[in-house]
Amino acid sequence: MDWPVTKEWNRGENDKGVMFDTGGATIELLSPEKKYQPIVGCDLSLEVSDVWELFKKFQNSDTVIYGIRDNVWGDTSFKIADPEGFEITFFTKT
Repeated sequence: MDWPVTKEWNRGENDKGVMFDTGGATIELLSPEKKYQPIVGCDLSLEVSDVWELFKKFQNSDTVIYGIRDNVWGDTSFKIADPEGFEITFFTKT
């Protein structure tokens, strides 16, 4: 993704992170602590300005859960899983 990094830190094994400016929100990714538990029962959807262009970056990746598709509720989306299996949907309103 081409979101600019607004802040990042590495203060030790369990204190690492990065923040991205998506243009409409800030996304913060943190390193897992030793007692980390995966998130279950939810996923994340992010609206992007050009889902088709973003999909080109993921289309040959094994992280894709479903490829780009038009949805009856008025958007086009695709879904990936992060390295720990957390599902993220990217969409653009049509």
